[in-house]
Amino acid sequence: MTEATSLNDIYRSIGELTGAVKALGDKIEDNERRNVAAIEQANESRANVHRRLDDITATAADLAKRTSHLETGIKSLTHEMGDMRMVTDDVKAMREQAKGAGTLGQWLLRFGGWVLGAAATVVSLYTWLTGRPPP
Repeated sequence: MTEATSLNDIYRSIGELTGAVKALGDKIEDNERRNVAAIEQANESRANVHRRLDDITATAADLAKRTSHLETGIKSLTHEMGDMRMVTDDVKAMREQAKGAGTLGQWLLRFGGWVLGAAATVVSLYTWLTGRPPP
């Protein structure tokens, strides 16, 4: 009974690992989608800034005032780009973690196969030597 229980535990553990890896993959894809949307929004914002700069026909005082507003906007965009960089770095880290989890899962599956093969060999040798199944 303990072999069946341990096999069930192994299968359940493998299922949990598989589910965890799939969940990580889903999270990575979701973060990538959000990152792409943020980049598109930033591109749109930059295009709007360029259009406004092309449309400016004002006096020098007005231009100076607008330039100071643009500098403030650029500072906030620089801050937002820093936030986006952190998100990108987090996505890269999660991607590497998912790769590591996949590699660990593959090694655990191989190790489990070796353990099961060794156990089957021991049981068959015992049966062959004693002429009866193990207790």
